[in-house]
Amino acid sequence: MLMKAVKRAALFLSGTIVLTLISQAAFGWGFWAHRTINKAAIALLPEPLMKFHEAHADYVSEHAVDPDMRRGKWKNEGNYHYMDMDDYGSYPNFDVPRTYGEAVSKYGEEAVIKDGMVPWRVGLDTDSLSAAMEAHDVPLVLHLSADLGHYVADMHVPLHATKNYDGQFTGNIGVHFRWETGIPERFGKDYSFTGIDSARYIKDPVEHALKILTHSYSLLDKVFRADSIAKVGIPRDELYKVVTKDGRKEYIYSEEYYKKFNAELDGMVESQMRAATRAVASYWYTAWVNAGKPEFW
Repeated sequence: MLMKAVKRAALFLSGTIVLTLISQAAFGWGFWAHRTINKAAIALLPEPLMKFHEAHADYVSEHAVDPDMRRGKWKNEGNYHYMDMDDYGSYPNFDVPRTYGEAVSKYGEEAVIKDGMVPWRVGLDTDSLSAAMEAHDVPLVLHLSADLGHYVADMHVPLHATKNYDGQFTGNIGVHFRWETGIPERFGKDYSFTGIDSARYIKDPVEHALKILTHSYSLLDKVFRADSIAKVGIPRDELYKVVTKDGRKEYIYSEEYYKKFNAELDGMVESQMRAATRAVASYWYTAWVNAGKPEFW
């Protein structure tokens, strides 16, 4: 089973390595959020899987950001973090092929890569994690657990589900960073990760990924509206300051803006982080169940 999963991964990657088309300007959740989600997910696992992950909690948490660190180094890595659902129809009736091969046959490889591949990446990594567990390959289990947690968490960011990923079409430029990093890194200390339902078995990892993305997409109007409302009444010179870093202009928004933005979002970011935490645990658990529930440590 392990070799089968490795071969599938090779076929998947060989078909996408021909070009780098990264339409997402920002990374996924900020480093703090990714690490927090992976670590919090451990508590939702059943024994003995929880005990194994607890023993390696630092690794799974610290390496939760590895996929972001690979951007710009691995071709097409960026395209594994999102999917432009609005290029596959209209909410809520998106028509996304269930396999990468079917999508390429229907739309062509270049378009499929450009529109993002996160649900297929999640499906592939779930299978690969299962194979690693079955083979008792602990280093690979840890690597894939951290990676899978990252991609699953990214699907819970509304801006990873649309071609309007940075608000560039609605007058909300820069909202991607402000939502996924600015908000949790300012207010995350007050988030609660207790009382979340335990991990559950996912019958179809790709289908479930698409459901997550569809829900994330449904939150977009509220995100853009909250951003626009938060700016009202704040003079331009108090809304943000411009700094130059590495030859690029960066817009640093004020604390007043973030307080208003957070209030308008009304707990959305915390809610999505909690949902991501359960989803990460559920994908890990699913891989373990599919492997036959081995004790591989």
